[in-house]
Amino acid sequence: MHRVHSLMLAVVVIGLTFSGCISAKSMVDPGFPKVTYDDVKKRAEPLRLKLAVEFQRNGEHIPKVDSTIQDQADRVLRASGVITPTVDGPDGDIRIVMNNVADKGTAVAKGIGTGLTLGLATSTVTDAYEMDVTVNSNGKTAEKRGIRHALHTTVGNSMLPEGAEALPPSTAFGRVFEQMLLQALRDMQNNGEL
Repeated sequence: MHRVHSLMLAVVVIGLTFSGCISAKSMVDPGFPKVTYDDVKKRAEPLRLKLAVEFQRNGEHIPKVDSTIQDQADRVLRASGVITPTVDGPDGDIRIVMNNVADKGTAVAKGIGTGLTLGLATSTVTDAYEMDVTVNSNGKTAEKRGIRHALHTTVGNSMLPEGAEALPPSTAFGRVFEQMLLQALRDMQNNGEL
């Protein structure tokens, strides 16, 4: 009996050791426009807007993620110099909806395959995102819909394409969100709406 427990413990330890070798690396999709803070024109007096956000997966609201993108949106808007989020929004409001267009079945299947081979089989999962931004200010509404971007995450023993920057998944998600929101602000400015 003691021998069976020792064997089971050895199998668990080996499994945990090998599973520690499985790592996730993410990258921002280079095929989408890279928009930076330099692409957005700061305002002498940023608009003071009430911020509302919503995170969705395949169009279904996932409230537990709202606080994450609320923090991201607040940081990006303040750094842009275009909008300052406030509690009361004396100049109006801004609403941001981020939708993760996901193929959950494929992602689960790839993850299981990688896990069963202890990371020897590599899988890459792509999270596609769409963003809609609506600004109501001074009696006018500006809207930018259908901004697209993607995030690629490899799991297992793999290398990202040459020149791609490997990032922790949360950092890569933050960059995707930042580029999408900056693109919305830039496009609204270019259209004379903001």
